[in-house]
Amino acid sequence: MSNKTYNDLICETSELIGETTQTDEVVFVTGAAERSVFQPLLSELRIRYTVLLCRLDTIYDQLLQPQKRIIVRRLLEACLGRLLEIKHDLVELYLSDYTYDDDEALQKLQVTPQEAEPCIPQYFIREREQELEDRRKFIIDTLTKLGHETSKPPSLILTEQQAILIIQSHERARQGRLRGQFMKEIRLLKEKGRDQKGEMSATAATAIQRVWRGFITRRMTKRRKREEQLLIGMELPPYTESQAIKKAEKVKESRRTLQNKLEIEYHEALVRIEKRLHSQHKAKISERIGDELRRWILEYYERTNRLPEFPSEEAGGSRTMFSRQGTGVESELSKSSPVSSKESKKSKESKDKKSSKAEDNKIKDEMEDLQNYKCTSSAFLQDIISANEEFEDIWKYKDDDYEHHEKYYKDIIESDKMVKIEQEIRNNVDEMMRSELELLQAAYDRDRSHKGKKAKKPQKKVKRGGKKSKKKKEKDLTPDRTTESLFEELVANGIIRPYPIVKIDDYIGEKNFVGSELRSQGREPTPCLGDIRQLIKEYCILPLGSEHVRTNAPQIRSVLITGPSGSGKKMLIHAICSEVGAMLFDLTPANIVGKYPGKSGLIMLIHLVMKVSRLLQPSVIWMDDAEKPFVKKIPKTDKTDPKRLKKDLVKIIKGICPEDRVLFIGTSRIPWEAEQKLLFQCYSKVIQIPRADYGSISLMWRTKLHKAGALSQRLDVSCLSRVSDSYTIGSLLSVLDDVLTTKRRLQLRIRALTAQEIAVQLSFRDPVYAEHDVAAEMWWSKTPLERRRQKVLQRLEELQQENEEKALK
Repeated sequence: MSNKTYNDLICETSELIGETTQTDEVVFVTGAAERSVFQPLLSELRIRYTVLLCRLDTIYDQLLQPQKRIIVRRLLEACLGRLLEIKHDLVELYLSDYTYDDDEALQKLQVTPQEAEPCIPQYFIREREQELEDRRKFIIDTLTKLGHETSKPPSLILTEQQAILIIQSHERARQGRLRGQFMKEIRLLKEKGRDQKGEMSATAATAIQRVWRGFITRRMTKRRKREEQLLIGMELPPYTESQAIKKAEKVKESRRTLQNKLEIEYHEALVRIEKRLHSQHKAKISERIGDELRRWILEYYERTNRLPEFPSEEAGGSRTMFSRQGTGVESELSKSSPVSSKESKKSKESKDKKSSKAEDNKIKDEMEDLQNYKCTSSAFLQDIISANEEFEDIWKYKDDDYEHHEKYYKDIIESDKMVKIEQEIRNNVDEMMRSELELLQAAYDRDRSHKGKKAKKPQKKVKRGGKKSKKKKEKDLTPDRTTESLFEELVANGIIRPYPIVKIDDYIGEKNFVGSELRSQGREPTPCLGDIRQLIKEYCILPLGSEHVRTNAPQIRSVLITGPSGSGKKMLIHAICSEVGAMLFDLTPANIVGKYPGKSGLIMLIHLVMKVSRLLQPSVIWMDDAEKPFVKKIPKTDKTDPKRLKKDLVKIIKGICPEDRVLFIGTSRIPWEAEQKLLFQCYSKVIQIPRADYGSISLMWRTKLHKAGALSQRLDVSCLSRVSDSYTIGSLLSVLDDVLTTKRRLQLRIRALTAQEIAVQLSFRDPVYAEHDVAAEMWWSKTPLERRRQKVLQRLEELQQENEEKALK
């Protein structure tokens, strides 16, 4: 697409942002209201911000103008942060982690359920490509030096016996081909002896013609039928990479290259223009500010007969002197008095209410408290509004033909730099004026002492900082070591490990399309795999990608992912790390056994992990078999010492600050075997991967078989999805790999794949048994959020019954 396309797109997006922020402000104007009022409103806002996120990501990825990209980045991060805030409001509103899209909101905004799922901004990875490549290369080189990896893949290294078997099979195949060629020549010699003249009778000719015409007609009919089915979408076309998509990606890549070039030019211009403005205006600005300050000090002295106190740099410097009126004592009292009066009024009112309340009013108030809700204040909404207003004021009607369309604007740089230069010069002048005022005050005090007046003792400057935080700084156990040496040590010990690059969208699964309707009927829907994918994005990926969002959005320090073996827990861990370019720290009990022994070694391990994870943000600290540290009784066969980190896990998780882009993730197959109280102390969010539903399994079979070229009319995908209902997606993928061998792939053109072949391989796999589902369901009912939801529902029912009984009396 052209530059004009993206400029028009951002103007349209700016109008949409204005509409969305107007709707969003209604949430805070409403205040506390019934939950039914906020449910459709927040659902609509979530979809609106999701659409805006996708649009702004596309614009930021392809826009060339470097100054305009800065404000687009502000809008992108602010919309992302507001989306996460709305997500947490919806969680508190429904008391469930899963948010299902309202059909009315989707229809109103003309958005499909797939488009209502948040996208991952591309700049998370694209702006750090070189850094990530260097890290991955360093890890691989370190492991190669230590002998953990070989230069060749393990599959290419054969034993002598394997090599002999391969040679024998190829020799037998060669002999078979030769024998077939000999038999063909013998058959041709026999047929040649039957008719030496090579003439055929008329009856034979017409028979051949009839057979051939029938074959041609059937082939044409089959082709027309296939073309018709492709046209109406009843059959998928062969899986091939589209040339149009390839061409579009090349265009995008060329724009990114040009974008980087313009970005470099812009940063060079910033330095060059700042130097020029500094040399031209430094003396004039310094003289002007100095004259203004001296004149103001003189006027102040003539009016009050004393010298003013010069504010510190933290208090605003000389800028605050011109706006200051009086001593500020009265203003402080006036500020404090209304608060105290309000507090006293509130206390009196609360006492009066408590004394006058009856039992009926108590029940009514409790019901209102349970049914009402008030949204939390937003840290991003005002930023969205101000950034959008700035865009409309400066950029919306800017001439795009300025300096070959997309170069930087000098006037904007000069105006921004002049503000910065003036502030720097003002700080220098303020420092000079402070020293002058001290000299004047000293001379003034000497004069007064000569006249017999006692000089005032200089008052000690009191720092007006806030209370000192009681939190002690952690002692650095490795102050003299570099980040590279710590990084190499953790790689050598297997704590930092490489991971395969996986996209979160590769986690195939459909969403629950009737979840909103079921909730309106008072039933809690069961999430699908698509809902799990969306939840991983909202809780794990999107907050880690941006430092600004992570600092100001609701914080999630730890997440527990549970599910049966093969449900995709490790894939999700790899996808989280891949999407944000995070470092993966493996604290699985089996991985740290024998490493850093003793109490001092454990302290060093925790220190290294926390220090390096902060230095190399974003980071993911992963623990597989997360239930093992909290198991009541460890089996004698388990030699991994899983309780080694039991006491320190809470300390590790609580040590993650809001500004740290660090996330602790645990994965578990059997979380019900742990002590639940200790488990839920560690993990603030719990994500349980449910059994794969029919829609997700069917989508997986169609997608994978289509890519493999094995999807045909003879293969009943619906029947196959029903048969594989009780298996995990990981088991089904391993079955497909076993069925579609290299030999079988070559035979697909002449012999289509059937469901029977897959069903035979499925019979050798273990399904997810009903006992596991029952145990998982029982455990889920004991999770903190689910218990809280059940208590609220139970209390509402009790209050309704009490009201009905009193009404009958």
